[in-house]
Formats: sequence, C-alpha cells, structure tokens
Amino acid sequence: MDVNVAMDRLLRGERALKEKSRILAKRERYARGDHDLPYAPEGINEEYDDLRKQAPANYIGIAMTAPVQRLRADGIRTGLGKDADKRIWNAWQSNKMDQRQDLAYASMLKHGRGLVSVWPNKDDKSKPIMRPESLELVHIEMDPDDPFTPLWAVKVYTVQESSPMAGVMWLPTSIMATKTIGIVYDKESMTRFERGGYTATSGWEYVKEGTHPMRRVPFALYDFQLDAMGQPWSSMDALIPQQDAINTIRFNTLLAMQFSAFRQRVVTGFDPRATDKDGNFLYQKNEDGTPKVDAQGRAIPLLNTPGRVGVDRLLAFPGGDTKVFDLAESNLKNYIEVLSSFLVQFFSTAQIPPQYLLSQMANLSGDALAGAESTLASLVKELQLAAGEGNESLAELAWYAMGETTEFTPEAETVWADAEARSFAQIIDAIVKLISQGFPRRAAFEMIPGATTSKVDRWMDMAEDEAFANRLQAAARAFEDVTPPAPVNDQTEITNDAPTVGG
Repeated sequence: MDVNVAMDRLLRGERALKEKSRILAKRERYARGDHDLPYAPEGINEEYDDLRKQAPANYIGIAMTAPVQRLRADGIRTGLGKDADKRIWNAWQSNKMDQRQDLAYASMLKHGRGLVSVWPNKDDKSKPIMRPESLELVHIEMDPDDPFTPLWAVKVYTVQESSPMAGVMWLPTSIMATKTIGIVYDKESMTRFERGGYTATSGWEYVKEGTHPMRRVPFALYDFQLDAMGQPWSSMDALIPQQDAINTIRFNTLLAMQFSAFRQRVVTGFDPRATDKDGNFLYQKNEDGTPKVDAQGRAIPLLNTPGRVGVDRLLAFPGGDTKVFDLAESNLKNYIEVLSSFLVQFFSTAQIPPQYLLSQMANLSGDALAGAESTLASLVKELQLAAGEGNESLAELAWYAMGETTEFTPEAETVWADAEARSFAQIIDAIVKLISQGFPRRAAFEMIPGATTSKVDRWMDMAEDEAFANRLQAAARAFEDVTPPAPVNDQTEITNDAPTVGG
C-alpha cells in the first residue's frame, strides 16, 4: 500500500471514528445501566436528587443480553473435511472464543456490527490470533462498488509510553506520555503510523509496513440488519427513548411514594406564635435575658403546640378562623399500571417474552411457554444467520492465516447449540423414533440439548466401544462348551421300604 494512500485512509478513518464515538459510547453506557437521569428542575434538594438517582432500572440491558445468551457456536463445518474442521476449531478454542464470542454478538446487537480481527501467529502458525474488536477503535470502509465487502480498515488506539530515561534514572510513575497508534489494513498489507509519545511529533509519522496472507481485510464482520447501502443499524436506538420514559415513570412513582403516599393533615388560619395578655408576641431569651436570634439575626418567637396527634386525643386550636382538613394520599396503583404498560410495550419492541418479567408468569404450560418464546426464537434465528456469516468469515481468515493455500469453500456453516426452551422427554422420544427409522445416529445425538462437537465425538466413540464389546461377548458365547455333563451313578439302594444309604 502506498504510504500517501495509507495516510489518507488513516485520516478518513480517524475522522469517521470521532463522528460516531458519541453514539457508540451512549449505547455502551446504556447497556451497562448508566442512563441519563430523568429531568428535574435546578435547585432540587438532596432528598429529591437521591430519588432521581434511584429511578433508572436497566431493562435495556435485559433486552440486549437475553438474545445473546442463546447464541453459542459449538462447531464450524468448513466443507474441507474433518481434519480442517478440527484445526479451525482448535484455533477457536486456543483463543478462548467459546467465551469471547459473546463480545462480537453483543456488539452486533447493540451497534449493528461486531468485529473480530485475525492475524498470523508467528509463534505457532496453527493457532492464528483472533481478537474481538471495539467499534470505537476500528473503522471499516466498504467498497463503493460492492457495499457488502470491506475495502480497507483503520484501527486507532492509545498506549502509555515511559520516558526513555526510565531505565537509567528514577522517575515518578506519573511521568508517562500517551502515544496514539494508527494501523491501516487492506486485503494484502498493513501500514503502521504513530503520533505523540516521547519520541514522536504531534502529527502522524510513518513507522513500518508489512503484508499478510489472509486475502481479505483481516476483520470478520458480524453485521445485523444491513440496509441496501451495506450499513448496519442498531437495534438499541429504538429502545433508548423507551428506557428513558420508563425511568421517568419510576422517578415520578418514587416521588409519589416519598411525598404523597400518605394522607396529609392541613391546618389553616392558625398562628402558633405565643402572645402575652396584651396580644404582644413573646420571644425566646438567652440566660442573660437577651433575645435569641436565628442565622438572619431575627428574634425567635415562642410557639404554641396543639399537642400530639393520636386516636384518643382531641386537638384544640385558638382563633375563630382556624380550619382543619385532610389532603388525600396519591393512588400509587395508577403509577404501577402505567409502568407495567410501558414495560410490556418495551419488551414487545425488543422481542423479549413476558416470562422475563417474573410477575407476568402464572402456571405456564409447555405449549404456552413455547408460544411465548416464539418471538424471541425468531429473533435468535435471525441473529444466528448474521452471526453465522461472521463465524464463517472468521474461519476463512483463520484458514489463510495458518498459511493454507487451498481455496476456502463457500459451503462453511456454523453449528449452533440448541438454546430453545423444550421438554427434554419430548426431545429424547423424538430422537429415539428417528433412529428407529434409520436416521444417522450422529445427527440424532447433535439434537440433544447441550450437545457439542466434542461431546458427540465422545458419545460416538463410546457407542462404538460398547458395540465392539458386545460383539466380543457374543463371539465368546459362541465358543462356549454347551455339552451337558455326564450323568452321575446313583449309589442309593432301592428297597421296598425306604431308601437307605451305605447299608
């Protein structure tokens, strides 16, 4: 890649990352439960502000994690044979992708796109490096002629650099410099630039370039809900305003609970200040006889108390204009009903079934549970299609990163674990019936909930061992001597009376 072309792409990629950084950060923040607080006027007191901070509830986090929890790849079939499948799966396992695959799927659901980078491993060629990447650090530029194919990519990240003098003299740990690293990739090469730090200038400086064997831009794309321009859109953006509305309802409910959940007694026309016989107000005094004053320097009056409220007490107020009445408490049920309605709409939009709100469950049968799961199951299947394409791209990049020159086949597919809610007894009954009709045993074993490629391999080996042992036992029985034993001479003397032994 020409250095000038690489520099132009780096600047364009860095600019694109800055433009989308705000919305990406907001989505990540909301997914973690760090929401914008409900509106409140300026000058609120501490009690009011504390209720405001209690209002957010992270329902959007449930909507983002529930589908991802049902996405788990248990294998990849490449169409290149079992040996190739095993090698790619070993590379997957060596990079801990069983656990890290969730990062790509979660990014796909939150932002519409997940990324996993692949790079050759110089220490062990059979285990290429696979790393989930953040969209906040990586920009993918699509080909204008084919908006579904990456043309080039830019990754920009920062590292902390120590002073060059750190090895020869003691320096405070706070003396560190931030270095920004920018790498430009295309289908054949990479070019590295650096900016800042102790040795670099304020602008980008060319450092080095190199080639790679992947034949593609070395990022596997996990795209969800692409438009015709090849741009993904986030499933989360439509849920953020609804989450804010729910937080506002919760805030209003908390305010009602705190300030108007109880009946309030109101007294009007009553002046509690004490007076002398001439009607002059009396004031509190210090021990030396001087009047007590408040922070504003005003004299503090003596106050009459009407007494403590009780079921067996009568309150008497002086003055003919005094009136006593009640203010009714707020009906919190109205708040709860509105909140429940908003939650139902929220989870319907997110395609999350009602059993995730435990209050909506009541003696659900298996059929009712399966029906409630249907919307989520449809979403999971759609996500599996998108994530499966990403996993297959990842397998292709890993194949070439191993140094393979054989063309990767397009019929690769992801083997997904079955995460739908089903009756185990019904599944086993169906599997037994399939096998009895000549269905392949291995394919039937793969339908068992929790089955993985390694488990199925072990089950097949165990079944073969048991079958071999049974054949050995049958063969051994075939050679057993089944001749009945010779009869034994009876030495008992027979008489007309009774048998006697020995005489």
